[in-house]
Amino acid sequence: MNLHIKLRDGFRNDTVTMRVNGDEVYHKSGVSTRLAISYADAVDIPIEEPVVTLEVAVQGGPSESAEVRVRRTPFVEVWVQDGVMELRRSDEETPLL
Repeated sequence: MNLHIKLRDGFRNDTVTMRVNGDEVYHKSGVSTRLAISYADAVDIPIEEPVVTLEVAVQGGPSESAEVRVRRTPFVEVWVQDGVMELRRSDEETPLL
């Protein structure tokens, strides 16, 4: 099964790191939101465990972690608003605008 993560609003030429259960699974510089579609990047991560801890961090900025029940909520959107990061879990993929 896969954990599907989308970086949405609030990214401005940022360096973003993601960890699953402490292991780095994503690290990218220059991440910026395309305002017309509220989208910056996406990644699909193969997961074997039914429950994982997802950590997302912007270098020099906000970070957040959450427990994700991958079978129940395999889709996670990452939003940054007013300097606060939010991880929104869902059982369905949200279409881009």
